[in-house]
Amino acid sequence: MSAPESSDEETDFKVVSSTNYQRVQDKVAKISYADGIADGREKVFQDSFDQGYEDGLKTALKLAKLSAFYETLQEHAEREAYQILKLADPAAKEHFKYLEHQGAPLSVVREKQRTYLDDLIGQCAQALPATTNLFASGSSS
Repeated sequence: MSAPESSDEETDFKVVSSTNYQRVQDKVAKISYADGIADGREKVFQDSFDQGYEDGLKTALKLAKLSAFYETLQEHAEREAYQILKLADPAAKEHFKYLEHQGAPLSVVREKQRTYLDDLIGQCAQALPATTNLFASGSSS
């Protein structure tokens, strides 16, 4: 009688082991999936932050150079032309296009930001040719 009981115990053990193994696999899969999602989000957030920081810094620096230059000029025709442009403070929200395109892919936001900055600098170049040329000749950014 011990042989049939042993066979039943082995079968029960195999069923329990198989069930436990499946539970462990399911938990590992869920944990791995959650870890993958978290890692993916972290990478996207970091990439987004890095890109936004770079774009924002470039925009603010270019506009701050112009602003600081014209604030120090006492008498010059281009100072008046600069004042007529009425550019917002270099750190003003209106200069940063990510606010207008929050749902767009990063590449689209970056392109919108570059286009905006190029257009704005182009307007400055038309209104302030001497100064814009001065900055363009020594600028590497």
